[in-house]
Amino acid sequence: MKTIAALGVLLMLAACSGRSEPQGSFLDPVCMPDGSVSFFQPANSKGGYDEPVAKKENCAWNKPAAAAK
Repeated sequence: MKTIAALGVLLMLAACSGRSEPQGSFLDPVCMPDGSVSFFQPANSKGGYDEPVAKKENCAWNKPAAAAK
């Protein structure tokens, strides 16, 4: 039973380690240029994923207070 539990924990850790920064997470998502939240990275205008469209800087809570006015 302990082996199964240990394998389950390792599997969960392995699944979480593959996330990259531009993808965001549930607690720290990325936002589209219009400020809407995006939990996945959409393709750019050229159809590629090399330059992220959704970024953390686009989120209202990551902007300085003076820029929010």
